[in-house]
Amino acid sequence: MDKVPNQRIVPFVEDHRNLLILAPVHALPLEAMATLQAALKRGIELTFQIEESELVAEPLPKLDERRALLFYEAAEGGAGVLTRLANDAASLALVAQNALRLLHHRDPADGIWRLEDLPDLEQTDDLGNHICEAGCYQCLLSYFNQPDHEHINRRNPEALKLLVAMANAQVKLRPADEAAEVASVGSGASSDGDSLEARWLATLQQAGLAAPDALNVPVNQGAAVAAAQYKTARALVFLSKPDAATTATLHDKGWQVIDFSEPESWSARFAEHPAVFGSSS
Repeated sequence: MDKVPNQRIVPFVEDHRNLLILAPVHALPLEAMATLQAALKRGIELTFQIEESELVAEPLPKLDERRALLFYEAAEGGAGVLTRLANDAASLALVAQNALRLLHHRDPADGIWRLEDLPDLEQTDDLGNHICEAGCYQCLLSYFNQPDHEHINRRNPEALKLLVAMANAQVKLRPADEAAEVASVGSGASSDGDSLEARWLATLQQAGLAAPDALNVPVNQGAAVAAAQYKTARALVFLSKPDAATTATLHDKGWQVIDFSEPESWSARFAEHPAVFGSSS
């Protein structure tokens, strides 16, 4: 990062076609990750002029343990904005700058964003009052992130520190061996399940198949969690084999239960359910 020395904040940005995973070096509190997720999603949409429904953002590995952020394009084929974000040196900075503007900040006079300057850059109304407190529908809140509204706080210091660092940063590709090492850290690879969802989504995208409507969906009053949900097809994807009771209950409710617990069989499983995933490109 040229203008913010000694801040190696975002070491791992992994791009799989129209899918991107962003993992901070150090674990952040839930509020910071929820705020960062909302800010970057809005920043990407503004930077690349895409609709809110075209981009999906999800925490990894799960809602209450957010070590990374997963972004993917919901539209089949997508616009390729995430590939540009991962490969173009300046795009991440533009996204972060737009996110800071959305958080009701004016541009710094010298073009360099600094954390300590943000209070003076904050926009106010005609009476000098703040435009909003933790968040509003003009900045971070939306219909799509309603479950996170209680966690979103545009003043969160960890989230602002990251956004400022990104706003002054450049993306640089890593050598393959170093990228693999960092990927292991960024994905929390101490457990095989932590990266399984990202691998499954990458396989889905690489095959040109339909993206899910939702990820990490609790079922049977939280007794199990489906990795992905396809609402129109009434299908639930599980990356670990659900027990018989869960499967029977979901079947009774009209849901297809699709078992993806064996990665070597993923291609065959996709092919078995064209009504859910579509046909491979």
